[in-house]
Amino acid sequence: MTINEILTRLGFVRNSANLSARELSLRIGMSPQYIAQVERGRIVLTMEKLLQILEVCNFPIERFFSKNIYEYNEDKELEALIESMPLNKKKNLIEFIKNK
Repeated sequence: MTINEILTRLGFVRNSANLSARELSLRIGMSPQYIAQVERGRIVLTMEKLLQILEVCNFPIERFFSKNIYEYNEDKELEALIESMPLNKKKNLIEFIKNK
């Protein structure tokens, strides 16, 4: 994952929590401009601050680092459904998908 992707994801997390950059900055005890500067790549984000941001935004770390942050919930739902299927239905599903 590139720095730019991490910064894009950070913006997604903040927006998902309906917080302005200023509000998030203040909630993590930083200057009002901190998050805006981080999102622009002007300040290096530490892992400690990232974890604090995720906590304040109530955003799962697994989702932040997932392959597709935007479709995470749907992917997890599909995963749970598939895991609960009996083997023969899993095989049928695989065949169905292959033939599409």
